[in-house]
Amino acid sequence: MEMDTLLSVFLTLSAAGYLLLGIHLIAAKREVGSVPVGVLSVVVSVWVMGGAVELMSTTFMEFSIGRACHFVGTALAPVVTYVAFREFTGADTPVRMIVMLLIIPVISVTIAATNSFHELMWYLPATNDQGQFLTRPNEWGKWFLFVHAPYSYLVLGAAMLKLMAHSSAVAPAHRRGLFLNLAACLVPLVAAMAYDFGIGPNTVSFVPIVFAAMLPFYAWLIIGEKIIEFTPLAYETVFQNMQDPVIVIDDQLRIIGLNHGAERLLDINENDALRAPLDTVFDHGSTCVFDVLETGEPQNMITSTGRFLHVQVSRISTTSGSLRGGQVLMFRDVSDVELAQREVRKSEKLLRTLIDHSVNGIIRLRWVHDQELGRKLLLCIFANAAAGRFLSVDPDTLVDKEADHIIQLATTGMEASDAGSVLRKFLDVTEAGTSIDTEVRQGRSGPGRWLRMICEPVGDDFALTLVDVTDDKAKERQMESIARSDPLTGVLNRRGFEREATQRLVDSDDDATGALLFMDLNDFKQINDRCGHEVGDQLLTIAAERLRKSLRSCDIIGRPGGDEFVALVPDVSGELADKLAKRLTAALEEPYMIGDQTLQCSASIGLALYPEHASTLTGLLREADQAMYRAKARSRDEADTSASGLLEKAMRSS
Repeated sequence: MEMDTLLSVFLTLSAAGYLLLGIHLIAAKREVGSVPVGVLSVVVSVWVMGGAVELMSTTFMEFSIGRACHFVGTALAPVVTYVAFREFTGADTPVRMIVMLLIIPVISVTIAATNSFHELMWYLPATNDQGQFLTRPNEWGKWFLFVHAPYSYLVLGAAMLKLMAHSSAVAPAHRRGLFLNLAACLVPLVAAMAYDFGIGPNTVSFVPIVFAAMLPFYAWLIIGEKIIEFTPLAYETVFQNMQDPVIVIDDQLRIIGLNHGAERLLDINENDALRAPLDTVFDHGSTCVFDVLETGEPQNMITSTGRFLHVQVSRISTTSGSLRGGQVLMFRDVSDVELAQREVRKSEKLLRTLIDHSVNGIIRLRWVHDQELGRKLLLCIFANAAAGRFLSVDPDTLVDKEADHIIQLATTGMEASDAGSVLRKFLDVTEAGTSIDTEVRQGRSGPGRWLRMICEPVGDDFALTLVDVTDDKAKERQMESIARSDPLTGVLNRRGFEREATQRLVDSDDDATGALLFMDLNDFKQINDRCGHEVGDQLLTIAAERLRKSLRSCDIIGRPGGDEFVALVPDVSGELADKLAKRLTAALEEPYMIGDQTLQCSASIGLALYPEHASTLTGLLREADQAMYRAKARSRDEADTSASGLLEKAMRSS
């Protein structure tokens, strides 16, 4: 009895703690999950208090009150948890859904409170032979077994699954909060399942005791870890909250997705727009959109509401068949910019000041009729400081210069044929009164400067804008290098190797020679399976480093995949290629020291000569691959294979 009294006091204090915590969360500043978690704390408080009442009961009426409180917790807690978890994932739960979810819990509480009249929740007697009240009956009623318990576990399971499924769409910095919420459910869930399945004493309801014991943990989550204050930012949320409108279309030019910015801009609901043809959304502006889709060149358009948009298109690069051919239309609302430009045009002095201090080079061109030559000339009438800096001249010297001279200054870093092509295109569009948007390279020596050159008609004149995109080009080259490299070993991946090796063969002289080596690590799979992927990755990294040291800097090394490497060795004879292949075999056969392990992993090498065995990269790869498999087959038949035994040359073509 003393133990029951102590437990009753402990549960009563814990129930008070949960109640205070719940009131604090409900009354405090509105945060994500604060209200449902506060309600959940109140429900748990009732549940825990019900356990205390059960322990202190001396009459069947008192015990029935405790049991009713117990079922208030078991019935309502899963629903409140589901609502809280939905809020953590960024989804609001409609009131109608909450009401529907509460139908069965309310019935369960009512049945539990009146159980003695029908025994649908549990069967009597309520006491054992010693006269002790049974917190868990000898046999559950039909409503509990077939409705209440399955429904409660189903709702709680759905809540946890929703949170787990949402974790992959949440920014990594916020996943800790989601996982802590899941962990907070596991212990009471396991305790409730053990209780329902008859594990533990049947005279003490130990689930409220578990909740009471975990009160410090829950308080730490809310106060210490501040799980109520964190907002899980999902990647989808990032997309939906982008200021610029974005529309995703399929290969049939039907809308398959759009963000909130596009909904507001186009005054359309996403559900109404999905699967709708693109031209039904943009009305008269669709012509411009289709031009952008066809040419890939960004353009400006005006909507039926008078908004000015800058339209760009980007194709979706994916291997998924369902998205192949899809495109992303990105719209930037430049209406405010357009209105501001109109205001600026009212003041020529202000306009010239803004242009002269612009970070972009701005040149104004005007058609002038030359009496002596008897033809029109497109001359520069204004150039700002940035234009002179970009073209490496004094901006004042550009005034009265012909447009073709300016284009020649802008293309000094390009091949003569490419520069001539840019000049011809520029002259064609200015004659036609249209616009041009292209990139040129300026600078005869050194790294040079990349400029984006935009020329557009402005009234009777032309505005030539030069934008320094050198940094952007460097980033593009860096991203291209990353896309062509194997992230593990640092050598070229299959795509990068095929691209560079093909280009090397195309650029080689007609009488050039060379070799292609196809290497396969014989025992790598066994090592990877036995020692683990981390050791396997280190072994591949060491093997790649040995290849770099054994080959020349001009040789091209690639890793097509798995435990295979290839190397194109240009400008070598067959004899030298044979020696090089044997040296590589010996180098790769050296023991691999990884951690405290010493591993042996020899390599089979196939050798194909250029142009003796093939004159194309595809042919060389095929011949070298076949030779490698012959070497691998021979090495399996011999217990002790020398370095030369692991090398096989391609067969001469008849």
